[in-house]
Formats: sequence, structure tokens, C-alpha cells
Amino acid sequence: MMTIRNRKAFSLVEVLIVIMMISAGILPIYSLMRSGQKRIVRADTRTMATLFGTSALELARTLGYDKAQKLQKDNDFLELQKTADKNGFELHFEPALQPVTPLPPKAKPMFLLRIKISVVSKHKKSESDVPVLTFVTILTDPRYNFY
Repeated sequence: MMTIRNRKAFSLVEVLIVIMMISAGILPIYSLMRSGQKRIVRADTRTMATLFGTSALELARTLGYDKAQKLQKDNDFLELQKTADKNGFELHFEPALQPVTPLPPKAKPMFLLRIKISVVSKHKKSESDVPVLTFVTILTDPRYNFY
């Protein structure tokens, strides 16, 4: 007859308990890795959207007051839109002329050019994942002095 001290193998119950304890330790680690991966993807998406938005604003500033009003027809902007489209983003351009007030008597009307660029991700799963990023700049007409 075999005694408990002489046995050399583990019972099935002991093996199952060890597997359960190991899996209980691995599941939280897997959950942390999964949420970390989602955050990395979200940060990468926001970074790419920021790069496209700032590139469009800098292009408008480079073109100047008159040409920036027709930014959506500019070849460089169209190329930037195509690149953004290939990377899963849409660029929206909204120009607006805002009058400068108050004006001195007998002065010509003056306008500031407000440029708004919105970057929207095409692949967003929910509203909280990737927000619509909006970039705004104001250009002045170089033919006028603002004091």
C-alpha cells in the first residue's frame, strides 16, 4: 500500500488549481496590455490628425491673404488632402472674411481672413475615440495697417 509521502506525481485536482491560479494572474496583465494598445493607437491617430491640420494651416499662412482664400483649389492643399485620405482622414477647409470694426471715418472696409481646418478620422469607432480636431488661424490683408 502506498502512503501519501511516497507518491511522486501530482493529482489532477492539484494541476487544475495551479492552472487556475496562473490564469488568474495572467488575465489582468492581458487586460492592461489590451488597454495600453488602444491608447497607443488613439495617440497615434491624434498625432497624425494634428500633423495634417497644422500642415494645412502653415500652407495657408505661406500662401498669404489672397491665395489662402482659395486654398481648396491649391495643388499643394489638394495633395495634402489626398495624403490625409490615404491615411484615413478628411480635411475640411472653411474660409470666412470678418470685418474689422470700428473703423475710422472715411476708411475703406477692412477684413480679416479666418481659416478653419477640421480634421475628421474616417475610421473612428465611437465619438470618444477620435474627436474632430479643429485648427483656426487669422490672416490679415497686407495692404492695410492695423494699429
